[in-house]
Amino acid sequence: MHTLAGTGPAALLEREAELERAHAALRAVGQRDGCVLVIEGAAGIGKSRLLDSARARAAQLGFRVLSARATDLEQGFPFGVVRQLFERLVAEAGEDERQRWLSGAAALAAEVLTGAPARVPEPAHPGAGGADPAYARQHGLYWLASNLSSDAPLVLTVDDLQWIDRPSARALAFIARRLEGQPLGLVLATRPLDPDETPVSASLLADPASQVLRPSPLTRAAVGAVITARLGSEPDERFITACLEATGGNPFLVGELLDEAAACGLPATAAGAGELAALVPRGVANTVLLRLSRQSPAAAALARAVSVFGDGAQVGDAAQLAGLAGADLETATASLVGAGILESGGTVRFNHPILRTAIYGDLSPAERERLHRDASLVLAARGAPCGQVAAQAMHTDPAANPDVVQLLREAAREALVLGDAVGAAELLARALTEPPPPDLRTAVVLEIGQAHARAGSPDAVLPLSEIVSNAADPDVIAAAAIELSGMLFFAGRADQGAAILDRAQERLRESIPDRPSARPALERLEVALLGVSYTSAWARRAAHSTIAELKDPGGPARSVLEATALATLAMDEMMYLRSATRAADCAHRAIAAGLPPEPQRGEAWAIVAVAVLAATDELDEALRGADEMLMRARELGAAAAVATVLALRAFILARRGDLLAAQADAQTSMELGTDLLGVEFVVLAVSTAVIAGLERDETPDSLRRMIDRVGIRYDTEFSPSSQLRYASALLRAAAGNPHDAIDDLLACELDHPALGVLNPAVLPWRSAAALLLADVGRHAEARGLAADELRRAETFGAPRAIAVALRADALVGPSADRAKRLERALDLLEPLPARLEQARVFIDLGATHRAAGKRAAARAPLLDGLALASRCGGLVLERRARAELAAIGIRPRTTSRSGAESLTPSERRVAELAATGQTNREIAQTLFVTEKTVETHLGRAFRKLDVTSRRQLPDVLVHAGS
Repeated sequence: MHTLAGTGPAALLEREAELERAHAALRAVGQRDGCVLVIEGAAGIGKSRLLDSARARAAQLGFRVLSARATDLEQGFPFGVVRQLFERLVAEAGEDERQRWLSGAAALAAEVLTGAPARVPEPAHPGAGGADPAYARQHGLYWLASNLSSDAPLVLTVDDLQWIDRPSARALAFIARRLEGQPLGLVLATRPLDPDETPVSASLLADPASQVLRPSPLTRAAVGAVITARLGSEPDERFITACLEATGGNPFLVGELLDEAAACGLPATAAGAGELAALVPRGVANTVLLRLSRQSPAAAALARAVSVFGDGAQVGDAAQLAGLAGADLETATASLVGAGILESGGTVRFNHPILRTAIYGDLSPAERERLHRDASLVLAARGAPCGQVAAQAMHTDPAANPDVVQLLREAAREALVLGDAVGAAELLARALTEPPPPDLRTAVVLEIGQAHARAGSPDAVLPLSEIVSNAADPDVIAAAAIELSGMLFFAGRADQGAAILDRAQERLRESIPDRPSARPALERLEVALLGVSYTSAWARRAAHSTIAELKDPGGPARSVLEATALATLAMDEMMYLRSATRAADCAHRAIAAGLPPEPQRGEAWAIVAVAVLAATDELDEALRGADEMLMRARELGAAAAVATVLALRAFILARRGDLLAAQADAQTSMELGTDLLGVEFVVLAVSTAVIAGLERDETPDSLRRMIDRVGIRYDTEFSPSSQLRYASALLRAAAGNPHDAIDDLLACELDHPALGVLNPAVLPWRSAAALLLADVGRHAEARGLAADELRRAETFGAPRAIAVALRADALVGPSADRAKRLERALDLLEPLPARLEQARVFIDLGATHRAAGKRAAARAPLLDGLALASRCGGLVLERRARAELAAIGIRPRTTSRSGAESLTPSERRVAELAATGQTNREIAQTLFVTEKTVETHLGRAFRKLDVTSRRQLPDVLVHAGS
């Protein structure tokens, strides 16, 4: 069944199956089984009518329905479609209702819809692009939709998806992936999409969870029925054939052709069939224009004005552009509605996009340019959003108008803040062709380079390199160098990024004697270079001279530069095997500057400082620092920062011996970070997940599959990759390949010191290799490596590293003094929150006594080791302790795995948050998952806990490893 344009509502033909599928999808939404329904087909096939039917059915069911139609003229207006969906509803709501809808994570959507200040800062770290701010707003829009659906089932409908703006497309795709368990659905209509041109929209169709309807052309019988209804007589078979051949059964084209036939008085006869064929060459555009020519001049002017604004224009805007008011406007509007050209309503829309295309396409270039220019003035005069005004200016010819340049720059800044770096670059490219006044050209070139950089486009290299090499303004040089270096860093080209910063520093140093005002810009470059110096061997080499000149500012950090300097000095103390005490002192004083909420952006010193605290055994302080950054990043919805900090937190928790919590953080980091930052930036999370997984007795095959799933590979230049090499070696050893594992570990010696290979507090590869060498009978090499690590650990002075080295030295050395050396290791570990290492040494000590025949002496350390291993979730150590105890005739009661220790990492993380009193919705917002996921994990956790554990949920789950 189909509705025919120009005749008002009518029965749909041959669409029973499509309607039933649409209604089934709506029923699923009502049953909290959210879904995506995509209606795909050529223009005129009837997508919009099916969408209308779905909207009407949803309204009958009591659902809230929010609708939008994309237009090709506003593809550059960020969140234009999202604003159509939500803006009016939120603006017209009462204050209490608005606050409820925008509560929690939904507040992150406020700036998009209300103009209220959002909690998401403009990207500060070069190269991070708009990804993280965009993610935060997508996260906010999802929770706004979820909050709305808690009142009544919610259906979002979008017509002409093929023209949707990029930020709106990303937001809808974000929502579409999180519909499980929600009374929330998407119904989208689109022409066939090209994945290369519209990858995000195309992904909605490609998603296996999406239902796709592809309406078929009308059959011969249906075309005959339409002819009868439209022309009022039974058609001759040859007339039906001519109509079918001319239109291909496309419902809209059938309607247009028959409207023209009726206007010409053609009968539905064999003779009429011949005349019908003569109408066809004129095409649909001509028939539309012919229909428009029968309207009054005022109506035609209004239609042309609406075609310039696009669907959804305000009546007042279109009227002003057409020069109409009062009765003339009412008459013109009624005439166009009656002719089936426009729909009626508070905003003006064409009955079909083909109508707009035909009318807009008939404008002469001069008329089109004039109308767009006047439209931009109309919108600006009433205070329309900057992006909407700029969308009109984008269709005007360059005229060296500084006001247009300023408009486009403002719209680009807004697009960047909203996360649309690609759109910002397009706006600025148009500004550059205006062109700007000579004194502004450099600023526009800088801005276009920054926009390209944040979009991750290689088009950033040329304009930003030009500025670094040729610009005179120190601030401009610094901004360009920082932006370009960051883009190169995030593209895996850290060496080139560092070189850009170094070149910019050289230029500014040359000008400092004559221009002291250049010093602040030089300091910003220094912060940027120091910030990346810990990330790779390349960057460390480039920053060598800068680091060599660093001076301790004395006292706590009072600025970002001082914090960066102190964190860099702390890192150098650690990486180059100097002093743990001084490294920790510098890290503490860096943190005194105040931890930033998004440490992976511009202020990377915070991650460095907390990592140094972890390596110097300040584990409690390190955990507090990570928790503070994590809390603030979650409040911002800064998912990339959350992923970064979670990876570090997982590393800290693993060192504390809380294996299950470490796995949970690492898993969440990998899930978030892989998409947002790239696999290189979750390497620490992957490494920690492997090490914790081995301790928890997960199979090497399962852990290898996890590495493969993430797609991460070892990089000899990227600093955190050293942790992956170490973890991979342990994985090889666990899989029964000790010789390959030894080769991997020994290869660490060839790596750059910036990868942490000198210091066992960072990477205890020598002790791990020593133990494996002893296992394969290479005892002399084993003793040499163990002694080397012990010497290094004692030089640095971190107790945990000394204890780890002592243990290895004891196990590969003479058995006579083994117990004494293990007891010394225990003394070093006793004051530290490093429970797993304590458990390991306790069990080694007990095993040493047992092997010496000292059964009584073996009992206490083995039982202590068993208890600690159980608390940490160290199943491998626990099994070994039980085997040693069994050898001396002791069989302790089996540890129950039905309680908290049986939880998976995800169940543990959700249960921990539940134990703090958070609701399912709050937990979902905190973890960037859906409520359904939270409900599933909580349900599984609850079933695994016994009655006593359920009553003591907070005590059982929170900090179980401490």
